[in-house]
Amino acid sequence: MKQLIFSLIAILAISFSVEAQRPQKGKMGTPEEMAQKQTERMKESLNLSDEQEAKVKSINLEFAEKQQELVNSSSGDRTAMRESMKTIREDKKAALKKVLTDEQYKKMETQEKETGERRGQRRN
Repeated sequence: MKQLIFSLIAILAISFSVEAQRPQKGKMGTPEEMAQKQTERMKESLNLSDEQEAKVKSINLEFAEKQQELVNSSSGDRTAMRESMKTIREDKKAALKKVLTDEQYKKMETQEKETGERRGQRRN
């Protein structure tokens, strides 16, 4: 009986330590990592030139830093934070529109819309 209890405790302890080592979902990473990932996805999906890639990476980094700054300075007012994030996204889209061709920009908007729809489906 003592062996059974000891075995159960050992199994529980191991399972908790394994769970604690898993990366947390929803973590965004550093602004640099976020910008790099976004740029790589955009380069592939929008077929960016080298010049466009450099400009897009700079824009992605600038706005990732703004988002991170907003999250870090958040006072808990979710409505205000949501509005600020919306403004940041709109400013980013305006900056990207200056770099991308009309065709690339339309494709980006379509992809964003599809991503938003998928996210909405996951929440339901």
